[in-house]
Amino acid sequence: MSDIIITSGRKYIDIDAYASMIAYRELLKVISDNNIIASTTAILNQSVPPLILNLRYSLDRSTDNENNEYILLDVSNPDFFDKQVKSSKIVEIIDHHTGFEQYWAKYPNIKTQIEFIGSVCTLVYEKIIQSRHVEILDTDLCKLLVAGILDNTLNLKTSITTDRDRSAYNELLRLGKVPEDFYKEYFSACEAEITKDFEKAIKDDLKIEKAGTLPEVIGQMIVLNLDNFDQEKMNEIFAAYPEWMMNVILLEEGKSYIYFGGDSIRQRLEHLFDKKCGSDNLLVLDKFLLRKQIMKKARDAVSI
Repeated sequence: MSDIIITSGRKYIDIDAYASMIAYRELLKVISDNNIIASTTAILNQSVPPLILNLRYSLDRSTDNENNEYILLDVSNPDFFDKQVKSSKIVEIIDHHTGFEQYWAKYPNIKTQIEFIGSVCTLVYEKIIQSRHVEILDTDLCKLLVAGILDNTLNLKTSITTDRDRSAYNELLRLGKVPEDFYKEYFSACEAEITKDFEKAIKDDLKIEKAGTLPEVIGQMIVLNLDNFDQEKMNEIFAAYPEWMMNVILLEEGKSYIYFGGDSIRQRLEHLFDKKCGSDNLLVLDKFLLRKQIMKKARDAVSI
């Protein structure tokens, strides 16, 4: 018997992918006659701390069947699909990273929703509401979706946060009776994971993808402040790459600290942001930007 496998990216996945995969599985279980599985062969990054893993929902074990069909969440670039995916068996794609809309328009048999919005968890929440199966949104499932929105919108403070994200977040708090200060608990749990293994935290959220004139190797880390940020260790990790950048988002300052390496990166970043870098290979932005926002800005700059 074949299954419908809900999955995401190839190497590492974050809380937005993790939570949306699980929530979409729970929805499809009640509206579909198929056997629905949410699984990944990728590593979970530090945005999925024990606080989340200890909830009553988790991922499934993959099944190996040539007739399995696949739903992709939080990814639409075919180069980065989970390695279990067979391209000829894809039935649906839901993503909030733009850039591949025209590519998938060539495959009308594949249901596609690609929107530039804060979180895929918002899109899945909306699908649950539209299906009129709000009863599946118990406390733990709401906490999963809330965490995905929190992480991808940085507590609803990024410029990519939409009214839809805010509405989904507030309704999930209400429906799941989730405490309003859950965001503090979640971000503290994530930072504890970062501090526990700094090197793993960087490597588990490393994106290797070409975007405009940016280096192909781009890291990201979200921290409350720089108290526990190990810049020396960061430089050691990236020493293997000729060009790289690391977006460190400081929640308390509301700024992005962009560290970088490579002789030509300085000029390219200064041109992209119209701002001078410091002498220590650091560009400080007055407000924080997520990596996906920076990558979109770089792609848009090339297309102009």
